[in-house]
Amino acid sequence: MSVYRFEDKLPRVHPSAFIAPGAYVVGEVEV
Repeated sequence: MSVYRFEDKLPRVHPSAFIAPGAYVVGEVEV
């Protein structure tokens, strides 16, 4: 999993969330 900041926005990922190994999480998102 790749988590990236976009400008001043940072993704929030819950510890129990599943994100596929090849996924990109970018910007202001909450999973």
